[in-house]
Amino acid sequence: MRKQQQLVVGVDMGATHIRICLITEDGQVLITDKDRTQPVIAEGLAKGLTRFIKGHLDGWDRDVAALMIGFPASIARDKKTIISIPNLPCDATEFINLAARLEEQFLCPVAFERDVNMQLYYDVTEQQMIDKLVLGCYLGTGFGFAIWLNGAPFVGAHGVAGELGHIPLGDPAARCGCGNQGCLETLCSGIALARWYGAAQRDYPLGQIFTYAREEIPLMNFIELGAKAIATGINLFDPDCILLGGGVMDMVDFPYDQLIARTGAFIRKPMPFSSLTFAKASSSSFNGAIGAARMGLNMPVRGRF
Repeated sequence: MRKQQQLVVGVDMGATHIRICLITEDGQVLITDKDRTQPVIAEGLAKGLTRFIKGHLDGWDRDVAALMIGFPASIARDKKTIISIPNLPCDATEFINLAARLEEQFLCPVAFERDVNMQLYYDVTEQQMIDKLVLGCYLGTGFGFAIWLNGAPFVGAHGVAGELGHIPLGDPAARCGCGNQGCLETLCSGIALARWYGAAQRDYPLGQIFTYAREEIPLMNFIELGAKAIATGINLFDPDCILLGGGVMDMVDFPYDQLIARTGAFIRKPMPFSSLTFAKASSSSFNGAIGAARMGLNMPVRGRF
């Protein structure tokens, strides 16, 4: 009789929502679900995560082989240490030994990952680009950027590579959530877009900002800054493909073609300009959680499965 497959759990924890995916060892997605983050962590991060995950494991009666959790954070190369996480409403002390505490609860290896790397993992595996050099640009709450190199996300010497949103291309008088002055995200991010929208009375909803205001100077500058940032990444890494996505790019009438055209103006010629491919990233809200679970399948655990 064939042994019942174990489960891998992927969690994508954002400041607003927390999402979960359960998959089997052969990659079959069993469930995806979400909840609001604040109620989940109100009783404490470790306790809330444990309750949230165990609630979704009820009824499956299978062992958990691995747990991969994504955070909007800087994460050390050990995949267990949170270096900085400015946008999650938790005290920094709650992340101390968090991986070890969760391993005690679930009796399996636990690892952390940048949320944008999980999204890139999903997109690269879904679009069969594992053997390519791919850059993922995800313009959402912040300016997410991830690098797929040699078959895996490239994280750098300390685990914090790819922070394109924090190059000094923003408002020099504005302090970014990371603590530095003038980061790109102060002018080119979902937060910056919402701040501009809320600064005046407007007769259209925020979700239709590109339908009614795309010709206004601030929004044209928004696209120009995004293009310069993306071109910077391209000129540095010479990739095969650029994936463009995120909540802002998924908005109605976002000028996707204009962004690509302006990016092209700043890319070096003839290479990499003449051989570069742009592609749209997938837009499902559960891609990060599915990507996390798929990453969990590859965690090096002796004796698993």
